[in-house]
Amino acid sequence: MTDADRAAAPLICGAFDLAAAADCSRRPYINEPASGLAKSLLCSWWRVASGEWRWQWCGHYGVRWPRAFAALHQREPAMIVRRQTVPARGCCLAWTLCFLLSAASESVAPPDSLRLVWLTNATLTCNDGTPAGYYIRRGANSHHWVVYLEGGGYCWDAKSCGSRWRRRPGLMSSARWPRARRAPALLSMDQTANPLWHNSNHVLLPYCSSDMWAGTRVKTTNDTFAFTGRLIVEAVLNELLNFGLKGRLLLVGSSAGGTGVMLHADAARRSMRTHGIRVAAIADSGWFLDRHTRARRSSSVDAIARMGHTLWQGQPPSSCVKKYKEKPWLCYFGYRLYPHIRTPLFVFQYLFDSAQLTAEGVRAPRTRAQWDAVHETGTALRASLKGVRATFAPACIAHGALARPEWLAINVSGVSLPRAIGCWERRFASVNRGERGRCAPRRLIERCSWPQCNGSCPRLRDPRTGEEVALASLLQSFGLDVNGAAAAMGLDARALSRMSRAELLPLLAPHT
Repeated sequence: MTDADRAAAPLICGAFDLAAAADCSRRPYINEPASGLAKSLLCSWWRVASGEWRWQWCGHYGVRWPRAFAALHQREPAMIVRRQTVPARGCCLAWTLCFLLSAASESVAPPDSLRLVWLTNATLTCNDGTPAGYYIRRGANSHHWVVYLEGGGYCWDAKSCGSRWRRRPGLMSSARWPRARRAPALLSMDQTANPLWHNSNHVLLPYCSSDMWAGTRVKTTNDTFAFTGRLIVEAVLNELLNFGLKGRLLLVGSSAGGTGVMLHADAARRSMRTHGIRVAAIADSGWFLDRHTRARRSSSVDAIARMGHTLWQGQPPSSCVKKYKEKPWLCYFGYRLYPHIRTPLFVFQYLFDSAQLTAEGVRAPRTRAQWDAVHETGTALRASLKGVRATFAPACIAHGALARPEWLAINVSGVSLPRAIGCWERRFASVNRGERGRCAPRRLIERCSWPQCNGSCPRLRDPRTGEEVALASLLQSFGLDVNGAAAAMGLDARALSRMSRAELLPLLAPHT
């Protein structure tokens, strides 16, 4: 909250006290005295960003915004708050206050933010039945659009969904979505933070369906949750045509969003082809494997995918389902789905993906046996990328890159991730073969086979203390003979263990 917001708080709370002085005793759904209600609705929520609480208050009173009012202060289609019974007295004042608060909070929104638009199809909702939507900002380049699918895991049965709702309700509901959201790294307008797409049109799809963007299950009175991720993506792309979508569309996603990108790439390409729009896709850390789990009480990855597919009423691409008719849920795994994708696809994947390790039951590797399991996962991921035409795979223990500021620094063999993606985009966008040949290689997979051997990897921290793990200790824990390596380099083992990461990696590389 800004200093201006803090200064305005007493004035706005006073305004709500005045509003509460009206005769509101006839509200059948409110038992709290009006004055106390006004204070509790506003002042107790003031800790939330202004762009968020103002819609909660208006929604509580059931205010429905006329499109004419909304059009005064936003370019996108008006935001519609769900309709409820509203008493005649106080409704006009509530409208006025909500409108003024909306305009005031928009005036202090960060410049690098995207604005919320609700889907016009009200049947497409988050898990809990709250409306689905997306964030958008127009850019200088009207012919290039970047649509980003957020990730955030998934749930697959009543127990896992109930636990998700208790622990992470923000991933299943839009009730607390702010009116404006700061852009993640790949949707930034700042050329320094986003050298590739800072001028593009940016669209962010918040993840609230818990179904890897694959579900088609609309909420009914008998359902606890809805799972409409697939339908949400289709609806957003159709609505973007009304915003002037043209030229090239880049569909990007991280984690579950990365899987969603692979599931939607061909369908998006087919639907946009009739409008003359070219589609390409980037899957960031969505390349999961159906390997066995090491946890004793955990369901297998295959069984979880099967249960999720049934619960969500998932619809993977039909081209993949034809091959796995008896087990269509196998199409949620990247290496099985990839051969059926015809859309240009760039795959970013850490070779020691932490989400994959967690799914296999390797949560906090500290022993030699646990590090052996990490190494096996890395070997399997490396092998699964063998047939991928465009891929970037550093040997790191991490998950997700493109939404984080550090994506600019990640490199493989001296080639940065932004450069690799930029070259890939130019290849399929250019007709000049000479220009294609001067770019970075299509396939950049780390040569070394041990975790964190890449100096650009995100720092690994001890889950118990939060402190960064010393590289020499890390290497020793998964079996590297540090004493032998020190002797081979003519160094004392204790001196080697005290070296910084930047000093140690170049020395160890020839000996591993």
